[in-house]
Amino acid sequence: MKKAQRIIILSFCTSLILSACSINTTSEKAALDTLAVESEMTVIPSNTQVSDFIAKNKDFMTYYETDECYNITPVFVLENSEYEIFKYSESCQSFIMYDGEVYSIGSCFGGYGITSMALADLDKNGEYELYYTFSWGSGMPRSQVGYFEPISKETHIFEYSSFASEMILTVNGSGDLCVNSATFVGNDFVNFTIKAQDFKGTVNLVEDRIELNITQ
Repeated sequence: MKKAQRIIILSFCTSLILSACSINTTSEKAALDTLAVESEMTVIPSNTQVSDFIAKNKDFMTYYETDECYNITPVFVLENSEYEIFKYSESCQSFIMYDGEVYSIGSCFGGYGITSMALADLDKNGEYELYYTFSWGSGMPRSQVGYFEPISKETHIFEYSSFASEMILTVNGSGDLCVNSATFVGNDFVNFTIKAQDFKGTVNLVEDRIELNITQ
């Protein structure tokens, strides 16, 4: 075999090996660790980035004269993602700001609005989804779980509603994203502590779909 032919064959084989290694590396990419509180979350409001948020959320109108906007993003969310969470003190309207855009988390009227947050990479794409609990409902308050998916930039809300109590997102010793019933304790809607009570279920990836699995 001529030398030039051997070089071509060796180059081709090397290319195949590198391609195979690249494919394996991608397919074996580990999911990011779930980040959430273990038993309770304390929310402390700040004015950080509030003016920037209000400028971007200019279409929002409140019917409360003293409805002030605050940044209520937990430290672990700030340090590990680009998400920021904003909430109004009277209406409880709650929003996510991500990549310079503003997204509503869902209905807040008659409830506490957003009450807890967690980061998880359940779809294992190397990007954190932002999971959250929120409550709403005039006459029949209920708590629900939703999440924001950063690739599609869409908000999803699970159908299940807890009419008996608030809910909180927690992480257990195995790193699972869990949902517990909870009590809401605070002087107002933007400065509060929410405490986990009974375990209710988990949020998991089932085949290619993220699902809320309530077992209690």
